[in-house]
Amino acid sequence: MSKKVIAYHVKVTILVMLMIAALAAIGLASALWMEDLYIVGRVETAVWRQAIGSFKVVKPIGYDENRTIGGNIESGGQTLTLHCANISSGWHIWVGLVIQNVGSVPTSVDSPLIGINGVEVEHFDVIDVKTYFYGPYDRGDFTAVWGGVKIDDLPFEGSKNPGEVVLMPNQKAVIWIELEYYQESLIDEAVIGITIRYSMRL
Repeated sequence: MSKKVIAYHVKVTILVMLMIAALAAIGLASALWMEDLYIVGRVETAVWRQAIGSFKVVKPIGYDENRTIGGNIESGGQTLTLHCANISSGWHIWVGLVIQNVGSVPTSVDSPLIGINGVEVEHFDVIDVKTYFYGPYDRGDFTAVWGGVKIDDLPFEGSKNPGEVVLMPNQKAVIWIELEYYQESLIDEAVIGITIRYSMRL
């Protein structure tokens, strides 16, 4: 055989060997892809949530002596519970809430749900409730409707309707709730629950 023929056969043999190796590699890769593949990771979804950051009760002078009012933020910042003693005709308080959007999407501030335990059914609707909404605020901007408030200051001008205050993540709103009782019957003790409500806005 001539050198050219031998060289040709060597080239063809090497080419065939490379093709066989390539086919074997493809088969191995294909076999690997046929197995189950598990990926460990974290998927983040939109979260809409508001929480009560702080509260205050504004009341006439003398209420601490004979009309005590104590409060706690409960249910992960969703509810303010007030324990009120000696509610009689002329009882009048304001409850303020600082609400913060602690989620990842815009949310509107809706009317809170207010429930009263310890009040007889026939007296339930004689506690007059009015609600005022202020905001949105960044950082400490809400002090104009929050700091050093006296009962004669309320309500502040510029209040909005339920759902009109829309909070971006980390923004705050202030809700002021006026509670008045005119009935002659004395209520020894009542538990007032104020639960915030909100909706996602996109």
